[in-house]
Amino acid sequence: MKVSKILMFLALILFVSAGMVLAANPAQAKQYLDYGNKYLKAKQYDNAISYYNQSIKLQASTEAYYYLGVAQFYKNDKAGALRSFQYSLKLNPSNAAAKAMVAKLGGGAAGGASAAGSPAQQYLVTGHKYLKAKQYDMAIKYYQASAQTGPTYQAYQFLGTAYYYKGDYENAKMAYEKSLQLNPNNPGVRSVLAKLGSSGGAGGEQRISQQMGVHPLLLAVLFAGAIAVLFLF
Repeated sequence: MKVSKILMFLALILFVSAGMVLAANPAQAKQYLDYGNKYLKAKQYDNAISYYNQSIKLQASTEAYYYLGVAQFYKNDKAGALRSFQYSLKLNPSNAAAKAMVAKLGGGAAGGASAAGSPAQQYLVTGHKYLKAKQYDMAIKYYQASAQTGPTYQAYQFLGTAYYYKGDYENAKMAYEKSLQLNPNNPGVRSVLAKLGSSGGAGGEQRISQQMGVHPLLLAVLFAGAIAVLFLF
């Protein structure tokens, strides 16, 4: 148990260090945000969404996520808008405008599908238990249920991990890609996708773990953050 905790701690340090390579660029992020606002005002929602996503990639901000949600809302992408408003609210819980939109879209004050005790979260927790028990088919079933009930980047991320350990690298890649769409600021998933794409399967992720000196299962746990640690260790 102590060895696992030490490995987890060291791996977290390496993971954070790797993320720091993608340094934020506040000035350019603000520029993209301004361009997005201009397109939003002109009702060119696709262009606005593109610029907001670019801004978020450089530096996630409550404003970028909020206006991304507004553009998605006007495009009638209610599910995407809700997720964006929820992210905006996580970055700034006092954002009254984001809070109002979350409530309007049925997410509730606590953040809808992300709230503890929701069906999506319960499915996610059950999936973690099956993943820990190496019952990958059951884990996939519950992660899929979580993603269908309330799509989150964590659900798709763990779905990808379960597919990977089952040996289904094609579906693993697709799940990781969906996770990245919901959370573009996830360097860990981006790195895994790059390796899987260049290696065509298990070798890529195995090399990642070898380079970091971390067991692949532990590497997978890091991708989902604190929630995963509670169930996989």
